[in-house]
Amino acid sequence: MRRSLGLFAISSLLPLVILGAGVGTVSLRNQRVAIEHQAQDQAKFAATLIGRELVSDMRRVQMIAQSPALDGGFDRERFQRLASRLIADEPLWRTISVANPGGERLFDVPRPIGGRAGGKVIDPESLHRAVTLARPTVGRIMIGPRGTYAFAVRAPVVRDGSVPFIVSAVVNPTVVGEVLASGGLPRGWSAEVIDDVGNVVARVGPAAAKVGHKADLRSLASRTEAPAFYRFEGADGAAQVATFRPISGTNWTVHVLMPATAYNAPVVRAVSLLTVAVLLSLVLSGVLAVLLARELRQHRTREEAALEGHRMEALGRMTGGVAHDFNNLLTPIIGGMDMLQRRLVDDPKALRIVEGALASAERAKTLVARLLAFARRQTLEPRDVDVADLLGGLTDLLERSVGPNVRVEFEAAPDLPAARVDPAQLELAVLNLAVNARDAMPSGGALRISADQRLADPKTDGLPEGRYVRIAVSDTGQGMDPVTLQRAIEPFFTTKGIGKGTGLGLSMVHGLAAQSGGTLKLYSVPETGTTAEIWLPASPTRPAPQREAEAVRDLRTGRLLLVDDDELVRTSTAELLREHGHIVSEASSASEALKLLRADPQIDVLVTDYAMPGRTGGELLREARLLRPDLPALLITGYAGAAEDVPADVDRLGKPFRRAELLNRVAALLPTVQPAQADSA
Repeated sequence: MRRSLGLFAISSLLPLVILGAGVGTVSLRNQRVAIEHQAQDQAKFAATLIGRELVSDMRRVQMIAQSPALDGGFDRERFQRLASRLIADEPLWRTISVANPGGERLFDVPRPIGGRAGGKVIDPESLHRAVTLARPTVGRIMIGPRGTYAFAVRAPVVRDGSVPFIVSAVVNPTVVGEVLASGGLPRGWSAEVIDDVGNVVARVGPAAAKVGHKADLRSLASRTEAPAFYRFEGADGAAQVATFRPISGTNWTVHVLMPATAYNAPVVRAVSLLTVAVLLSLVLSGVLAVLLARELRQHRTREEAALEGHRMEALGRMTGGVAHDFNNLLTPIIGGMDMLQRRLVDDPKALRIVEGALASAERAKTLVARLLAFARRQTLEPRDVDVADLLGGLTDLLERSVGPNVRVEFEAAPDLPAARVDPAQLELAVLNLAVNARDAMPSGGALRISADQRLADPKTDGLPEGRYVRIAVSDTGQGMDPVTLQRAIEPFFTTKGIGKGTGLGLSMVHGLAAQSGGTLKLYSVPETGTTAEIWLPASPTRPAPQREAEAVRDLRTGRLLLVDDDELVRTSTAELLREHGHIVSEASSASEALKLLRADPQIDVLVTDYAMPGRTGGELLREARLLRPDLPALLITGYAGAAEDVPADVDRLGKPFRRAELLNRVAALLPTVQPAQADSA
């Protein structure tokens, strides 16, 4: 065994080393490429933004050059009004000037440059370029008479093929710096804009040269090459790596600089990664050897847990099937008792017997609903629930579940609002918590269940602000240590032995609370006890009345087709409907029902069971809609959650049902104006 483990450890080392080298190489390449792409993208982004700004300035200056104030002569007053308005709109334009092709300034707005009218332009090269090319151009960065830096945007005044004047806007380079800074450079990176003669127009970051100074010689030399990366030594002596992009419409360029240490960092990280990989391979080989032996011991435990899970799944299927059969048995019982209750109104003694039988049937119905919820074979919907009544109704079941050694205490705050939750799932959740509490008190103890109203604090409770109903289940049992408490709601985590728990109880409770818009909180102290709190959103409305108190609200009748393979259920249901006045045709299968539908086009509503031999109720509904697309339908079934092939718009009624429930559901599906009523009208 030791030799096998040793060979395993040695054989695992070589692949790990190779893998580490491969990861290091790939990491080096990918990270270097990512840095290069980022720098090129930064330069391209800045060049695009600055180019747009400069092109916009050239267009505005060209617009001035096209002004009628410069037609035939020079209308100074008109030109001054136009230039003054533009300078007011462009705070970074210092001066708008008019010069002749020889470079003599004729007129400056708002005031003469340097305080003296007339004189030569400061950047004659760009003026000469604008005259020669007869199109707008951008000059180089210059220092003015007042010691401030600026550059000129010039546009020729073209009239009849000649250039009598040049209009220039003297622009503060701050605008270029602001656009350059908007790109958001990584920490330690720099950027600069260089004009056509190699002077820095704007700069951002620690390594860029000063505005107006000559850029690094390597930066200038790189502009004759294709955009790529170049190295140079900055003014502070630190090595730099840079790339550049030309600015469209100008002879300017944008350069993005980064420390060479940042550019070379992937190499260092790759070497470090390779070293760590080698070391980890040595450590992991030893750890894997230990884990292999432990895994062999745990394999049997997992097999036993899987068998337990299959057993619980089979139990759930069996429970769902039994509950479904009980629903079919209860349906004719409740239906028959409903009819007897209506016919024995003059016999108080017999009426009391029938009412007692109905109450027992309703309790059986509730028990079956709990079995279906356990089997997760029922369509469960949240509604406004009176928590105090629900918990009070669970008291007997809880006392039987926890046994005589555990004292059950129940307390509900007065004026407790309703909670928005699925009542069947809430009952199951409280029952799960009670069973957990019982298992934590093998020698007996106290189980306290309370319900009150709380206001949630988003900072401490992790819930949206508002009113919540809090259900607390506390025991005086063994409690949990912090490690166990932290993992308590994990699916399949359990401290119980094999066959005593699946580890799903608390996770189911947590899931219910979260899906209902609330939360589950756990508090525990070893050897003292545990408290589980279910927080549920409080409802602003009162709970709806129970269905058993429902009355028939609609006296209309119609022609119905009733389909159910269970003769007792079908017969009792048909009698309930006929007693109300409906004309009912009965079918025991989907095939028989389809024949009746073809033979009788006057059928108003189709009422069908789901689970039937041959074809299910869902298949019947689909085929019936091919014959009668507008035919209303009602699905009655013992567990509607299994009816996955039923169209979503089909109304459903769970078995067993009361007379009023059935009649009201059918009445809701009848046509608003029935054929007989239409004929009589």
